[in-house]
Amino acid sequence: MNYLAHIILSKKNIEYQLGNLLADPLKGKPWPGCSSSHRDGIQMHGWIDSFTDTNQHVSRAKTRLGTKGYLKGVVVDIIFDHLLTKHWGQFINTELNEFISTFNNNSLKTIDTLPESASDFIKRVITHNILSSYVNFSGVIFALNRLDHRLSPRRLAKETASSYLPAITANLESIEEDFLLFFPELANFFINKSGSSEQERWLK
Repeated sequence: MNYLAHIILSKKNIEYQLGNLLADPLKGKPWPGCSSSHRDGIQMHGWIDSFTDTNQHVSRAKTRLGTKGYLKGVVVDIIFDHLLTKHWGQFINTELNEFISTFNNNSLKTIDTLPESASDFIKRVITHNILSSYVNFSGVIFALNRLDHRLSPRRLAKETASSYLPAITANLESIEEDFLLFFPELANFFINKSGSSEQERWLK
């Protein structure tokens, strides 16, 4: 899953959310001085990714983008963040803008406790309004182009994230159906795995 999904599939604890979000850029490794909530978030990120990678609805969404391709999983993650914003009210009581504003403000209050690379990453997410960008499909296009800029020349010679755009637009309705089957399963997985009560989590 992508940025927005990881911070919503978290407890109402900014350190937990940051651990969940930062697990990828920090390679899933706790940093010196990180809290138990950070560690719990990092661990949850790994569980979410494992569940996602083996889910039949996600696998079907990937096949809609073609039979081959190394980047299909990442591309589907990005599309799912867009679809999460579209169906936000189905899963979360808090308004999307309020949720993002709360996350941004709380992140800035604790950002000095993070490693420099993690702090810089969070600042970019906030400065470029990346979380809110997924509301519009143009945010998906932007994210695909941003991913291309991070790829090595060797990977770019084989495929680009933006090259999936025609397949995405042609199959978006079907991918949306896959998402609506998948996300409730993922939400239940998080609730059961985290043992969180309604008061402790963002999900309904």
